[in-house]
Amino acid sequence: MSTQETLTMIAFLLVPALFSLLGMGAIGSPAIAVLGEMSAKTKKRVFFDKYAQQIGSMGLILLILLLIVQGAAYGVALTKFPQYIHALFTLESPLLNTFAAFGVFTIFSLIYFTTWTKMRNTKVLHISLGMIAALAALTCVALAIPAKIAWMLSHSTPTDETLSAATAMILPMSIMYALLTMAAAAALSATYLVLRRNKDDFGRDYYSFSLRLAARWATLPMLGFLGCQGWLYATLPASFKSIVTGTPLAFVWSGVVALGAISALIWILIARNESPLRLKGLTFLALTLFWFMHTLNIMVAVNLLTLL
Repeated sequence: MSTQETLTMIAFLLVPALFSLLGMGAIGSPAIAVLGEMSAKTKKRVFFDKYAQQIGSMGLILLILLLIVQGAAYGVALTKFPQYIHALFTLESPLLNTFAAFGVFTIFSLIYFTTWTKMRNTKVLHISLGMIAALAALTCVALAIPAKIAWMLSHSTPTDETLSAATAMILPMSIMYALLTMAAAAALSATYLVLRRNKDDFGRDYYSFSLRLAARWATLPMLGFLGCQGWLYATLPASFKSIVTGTPLAFVWSGVVALGAISALIWILIARNESPLRLKGLTFLALTLFWFMHTLNIMVAVNLLTLL
C-alpha cells in the first residue's frame, strides 16, 4: 500500500470511525456507570452517583443512536448482499453468540438507563442490572473478534501460519477493544459533562469532581489499550511484522500509539488540576485525538485481518 493509498483510506474511514467511537461509548457506558454507582455506595459520596446517572443518560442517547445506525447499515447490506446477511443469522454463523450477547446488553442497558429514578431505593437491584448489562457488553466485544476472524477464514483455506497468527491475535485484540469501549465512554462523558453543565447546573464542585473522575477513568483503560498494542505486535509472525515495518502501515500504527499517549497525557493533566473546568476545552481536544487514533487503529486492524 502506497502513502497516497494510505492517506485516502484514512480519510475514507474518518466518518465510519466517528460513528464507531460513539457506538463504543454506548457499549462502555454501563461499565462506567456501574463503577460510579458502586463507588457511591462504598465511599458514601453522592457525586459518584450523580456522575453515574449522567453517564446513564449519555449511554441511553448513544445506545439509541447505535441501534438506529446498525439497523440502517443492516438494511442497506440486506438489499445489496442478502446472501451474506442471511448467513450471519444462521445457527452455523460464528457471529451468533456475539449477536446474542449484544441483545442481552441492549435489553438490560435500556432497563438500567431508564430506571435510575424509579429504583433509587433499590440500589442493589439496580446495580445488578447494570452489572449484567456491562458484562454482556464486554462479552459481546470479546466474542466479536474471534467471530469475525472465524468468519473471514471460513471463506478460504488458511495455511498453518495463518491459523497460528489468527489464534495469537485474538486475545490481545479482544482485550484491546474491551478496554477501548470503557475509555470511549469515559472520554465522551467528559465532553458530555461540559456540554450539559449550563443546562443541568449541579454546581461547580460537582463538575470539578466529575471532570477529574472522567479523566482518570478514561486514562486507565487507555493505558491498558496502549499496552495491548505492543502485545499484539509481539504476537505477529515474522512475515507479518516485515509487511508492517516495510509499508506505511508502520507510521499508521505509530500514530495510534502516539495519539493514544497524548490523549492520556491530556486526561492526566485534567485529573490532576485543581480547577479542571478551566481546562474544559482540552476534553474536546482529547476526544478529537481519540477519534483520529481510533480511525488509524481501524486501519491497522483491517490491514492485519486482510493478511490472514
